[in-house]
Amino acid sequence: MTTAPTLAAALLAELDDSALDELAKRLAPRLARRLSASDEPPWMTVKTAAEHLSCPPSRLYALVSSRRIPFHKDGSRTLFDRHELDEWVRNGGGTRP
Repeated sequence: MTTAPTLAAALLAELDDSALDELAKRLAPRLARRLSASDEPPWMTVKTAAEHLSCPPSRLYALVSSRRIPFHKDGSRTLFDRHELDEWVRNGGGTRP
């Protein structure tokens, strides 16, 4: 029986550079989530989310108000999931329609 690492190595050996680039592109978000999962908590306040996105808190409030950014409410607190924000940015972020 073939083990998973051996099978993965065999598959990688068969891929050309273009296929490897496509695989890396598809795996990058998943790997980033795994790496950051142990480093920082997933929930962020408006202040920490603004720091994470390098923007002023007022921009986040405007995006939340227009429902153009993923957010969650915990009572009166507005919270952001780090992984959802990262995915939102990768998908174009707050670009205007």
